[in-house]
Order: sequence, then C-alpha cells, then structure tokens
Amino acid sequence: MTAAVVAPTRTEWMASARADQVMLWSWVPFALVGVLLRDPRAVLVGVSVVLAFSFSHQVLTLPLVYGDRTTFMSRRLLFSLAPLVLLVGIAVLRMEAFVLLAVVAAGWNAFHTVRQRYGMVRIYGRKVGQEAPGVEQWLLFSGFFTAVVLAASTTALESTPAGGVLDLGQAGTNTQLVEILGDLRPAARWVALPLLALTGVLGARWWQQERGRPQNTAKHWYLGSTLLMFAVAPFSPLGALLGFVGSHAVEYYLVVARSLRSRTTTTPDSPLARLTARVGPWPLVVGFALVLVLVVYGAMLGPLLDLGSVLAFTLGALHFLFDGIIWRTGRPAMSASAFTGAPSAV
Repeated sequence: MTAAVVAPTRTEWMASARADQVMLWSWVPFALVGVLLRDPRAVLVGVSVVLAFSFSHQVLTLPLVYGDRTTFMSRRLLFSLAPLVLLVGIAVLRMEAFVLLAVVAAGWNAFHTVRQRYGMVRIYGRKVGQEAPGVEQWLLFSGFFTAVVLAASTTALESTPAGGVLDLGQAGTNTQLVEILGDLRPAARWVALPLLALTGVLGARWWQQERGRPQNTAKHWYLGSTLLMFAVAPFSPLGALLGFVGSHAVEYYLVVARSLRSRTTTTPDSPLARLTARVGPWPLVVGFALVLVLVVYGAMLGPLLDLGSVLAFTLGALHFLFDGIIWRTGRPAMSASAFTGAPSAV
C-alpha cells in the first residue's frame, strides 16, 4: 500500500514574520473594544473611532485613480461620471430609503472585505507556487455567513450597548437594524446548523487540497486568524464587527503604502510617484486620509449632517467600485501585489 504523498511545507511571509503577524492579528485590539467596553458612553467613543479609522482607508482609492493619469485614462468615462452619479443617487436614497441604503452599504462592504481576505490568501499561496485557486474563497464566505447567522441566532445584538453609534447620521437607524435582525432570529436558528456543517465540509476539503500541493505556513496562520475572528461573532457581534472592519483598513493601508512606494521605481514620472518620493508613502496616505476624515466627520458633527453622511456613503461607494478596477487593470504598477510583485486577487 502506497503512503499518501504530502507536499512540502515552508513559511513565506509577505514582508517579514513580525510585520505579517502584526497584520494578521490586527483585528484583536479592534475586537477588544467591542468585547470589553460596557459603558455606553465608552462604547460610543470607541466604536466611533474604529469606524472613523475604517472610513479613512476608503478615501485612499482617490489618489490612486485621480493622481495617476494612466490609470484615470484607462477608464476615463467611468472615473469622470461615477462620483456625480453616485453622489446624486445616494443623496436621493439618503432622503427616501435610508435603511435600505445602510443595508446595501453594509452588504457591499462585507463582500468587499471578505474578497480582500481571499486576495491575501491567494498572495500567500502564490509565494510557494500555488497558482490554481482552491476552495479558500468558498471557505471564507461560508465562515463569514456562519458567523453572521450565529450572531443573529443569539440575543447578543440586543444587549450591545452601542447607543446610536451606528445610526450613520439618521436617528433610529441603529435601533431599526437591530430590530430587523431580531425578527430574523427564528430563521437564523434554522440555517445555523447547515451552515456550520457546510463550513466544516469546506474546511476538510480545503485541507485535502492543501496536502496535495506546496504549503505555506504563513497562509495557514492568516486563514486560522480569520476564522478565529469569525468565531467571536456569536459571543460579541460588535467585537467581531469592529475586528472585521478595523483589520481590513489596516491591511489596505499596508497595500496602498507599498503600492505607492513601488510606483517611485515603476512609474517615476507620474505626479503621484513624484509626490510619494518627495514626502514618503506613509505621510501621504495618512495625511490625505486624515484631511478627508476631518472634513466629512466635521460636517456630520456640525450643521451639515446630511451633506456629511452623503459624502461618507459616496466615498465608500467610490472605494468599492474603484478598488475592483485599479487592482485588476493588468498593469504591473497597479495589479501587482504590494508585497510580492505577483498578480493580486485583492
């Protein structure tokens, strides 16, 4: 009887062991905000800060598109019209169907974030020669939906002392969203076990695939950390949510900063590359994000509440739309992984 052949295993980090471990566990401090803070006022402050940080990464797609002429010209009509179309459409929805707007934005954000995690998994796999994708994408989405359903199956959402922090500029939105999820609890309990079983089957299938090809221990760390974050949801939905969105922003800052640094050598004559070479990638991304966050949140906290919330949703929508384009243009400076130089699935 021939023993099963197990492919070799090695550890290939994107940057370094220390930097990658910080990145893949970056969800923990954000989750702790939701898990440990109990006083409503402290939760309000903590959650607001995390959500502001999460919003800050969304504006980073703007300089990548409008600061690089080649990128802008690749989709000139789309990049010219999208801001105006989205601004008008979101302003209408903001006035007429705000809960629908919030639900659509949350769903799109969730899909976008899980897809980025899948992209990071693919980068880790490519570093050891895993060119063909496995079932990781299905495993991540199954794990995410299982976490959501398990969270909705419990009463933890109703006891979350978030106050009105998720109202997104319109009083009562947070209460309505929690009430909707509460109404879905009976249905969630019916589908929780099938989803758990599906995630288990996909996990076994993934391990079977993984044993037959070169393995990267760093990828296993990343997947394990992600699934552990999902496992927090039934016990602290708010903690899992903050870990999910906060770590996504951390990863995106790293990707964009490294992409900007690579432009100084791949496209040194572009205005964005020259600016990056002059001030550095991190001062550029942090400074740009901070200015827009102050403008948007300043409007929301001042007399321009409606305008600020519309701008926040519009910038978020532009991020989701543009991000799916600029990392798939086929241009080495754009679609190359900021860590490996290989095509990215982010």
